[in-house]
Amino acid sequence: MDNINISKAALADLIRLKEEFSSIIESLELMDNKEFMDSFEKSREQIKNREFSDWNGL
Repeated sequence: MDNINISKAALADLIRLKEEFSSIIESLELMDNKEFMDSFEKSREQIKNREFSDWNGL
């Protein structure tokens, strides 16, 4: 069995990249969900048009 040495900084970078990749995958999955995207677009329009009663309620 071979051993591999990796610095703590490199390991931290790999962990950060894995988290970023997971976030991208989750975003892509949400973008593929028509029901979510319809709701998201409606929410964006409501905010743009100030169609909410209390900013803190968002």
